[in-house]
Amino acid sequence: MDPWTAIETERLALADDLGLLTDEDWDAQSLCAQWKIRHVVAHLVGATTMTTGAGMVGLAKSGFNMNRFMARDAITRGDGNAPGVLLEQLRETAASHKTPPMTKPDDVLLEVVVHGEDIRRPLGLHRDFPAGTLVGAADRLKGYGFPFGVKKKIAGLQLQATDAEWSVGDGQVATGSLEALVMAMAGRRVALADLSGPGVGTLAERLPTA
Repeated sequence: MDPWTAIETERLALADDLGLLTDEDWDAQSLCAQWKIRHVVAHLVGATTMTTGAGMVGLAKSGFNMNRFMARDAITRGDGNAPGVLLEQLRETAASHKTPPMTKPDDVLLEVVVHGEDIRRPLGLHRDFPAGTLVGAADRLKGYGFPFGVKKKIAGLQLQATDAEWSVGDGQVATGSLEALVMAMAGRRVALADLSGPGVGTLAERLPTA
C-alpha cells in the first residue's frame, strides 16, 4: 500500500463527510479534549501548511512544549477561519506529501485516520475504511513507545480484529473491529465500548481518563 495514496484518499473522504455538516456541527466537541471539530480540521490542515520558521516561533512561545504548541495552533487556526474555509483548505492540501519533523508517511496516515474518527464518532458518522489503510495505521501504532506509550498499554494483551486479518500480542484477549482497536490504542476510551473479551478491562485501566 502506498501511504500517500491512502492519505489523500482519507483526507478527501473526511472532506466529503465534513461537507454534510451544519455550522453548529463544526462547533461540536471532538474526541480530543481541547478541540472542537473545527480545531481538529485546522490541525490536519496546519500539518501540511506550517513553515519551519513559523513552527519554531510558535514552539518557543509555548515554552518548547510540543503538545501545548499544537493545541494552541489548532485553536487559533480553527477559530480564525469559517467552516467553509477550513473545508476548502483540507481539500486543497489533500495531496500534500509534507511530513512534520521526525515523522514518516505512515505517521501522517495514522494521524489522518485517528483524527478523522475523532470527528466522525461524536457526530455519528461512519467510514468504511479500506482494510489496508486500517492495517497500516494499526501496524504503525502498535510499535509506538515514548511519548505515546502504546507498547505499554497493550503489553500482556492480545488484540484481535474481527473484521480483518490483524492481531498483535499474547495474553488476555480483546476483540473488535480494527477501527475500534486503533482508536483504543490511540487512547480513545469511547472505543472500549466496541471491544469485548477479558483484556478489555485491563486495557481500560491503562487508558487516560480524559
